[in-house]
Amino acid sequence: MNKKYTAALFWDKLAAKYAKKPVPDEAVYQRKIQLTQHYLSASDVVLEFGCGTGSTAILHAPKVERIDATDISPRMITIAKERAQAANISNVSFKVGELEDFKFKPDSYDAVLGLNIMHLIHSPADTLNEVYRVLKADGIFISSTPLLKNESIFVRWIIKMMQALGRAPHINFLTKDDYLKRVTDAGFELVQAWMPDKASVFLIARKAVIKI
Repeated sequence: MNKKYTAALFWDKLAAKYAKKPVPDEAVYQRKIQLTQHYLSASDVVLEFGCGTGSTAILHAPKVERIDATDISPRMITIAKERAQAANISNVSFKVGELEDFKFKPDSYDAVLGLNIMHLIHSPADTLNEVYRVLKADGIFISSTPLLKNESIFVRWIIKMMQALGRAPHINFLTKDDYLKRVTDAGFELVQAWMPDKASVFLIARKAVIKI
């Protein structure tokens, strides 16, 4: 059983429960929405990978021309489509798959969002390179990423035990410095890095015109 199929099954099982779960901190979430929309405009074409049940894409949809939103979980995408229909949102296209599966055209998006997903990806470097490839010159990459290496030894031990029991997915244990280095190594310039708490970073980065 390959990693992609295993991950899709894991998130499919959680989809219904995940959809009903409120955000941990509404004020922090709204601040992230506000910061993101500062960099969006009505003519923008946006990509969100790891979109889950679509809540954030649906919130941003009225601010942009179009959003392509992807997730590996078919059940998550089904819920996202239902939510978009209920909200009368027609400019978001929800698709099942990993970012790299779609072979999007280079330089085709004004902004790419990766929210609460980079710590779950098996090859962050490959994903960041793909984000860089599909962004237009000077395009914006916005991510919100748990920094689980900053959690206590006990919390990390619990996660490892849950993984051993098949109750937690693959996780990259990152610090802020770890993650920011990965982003800059992929060719991005850092615009803003906000830590609402010690174990997460909300990052806004820009595609450098010339990749070093």
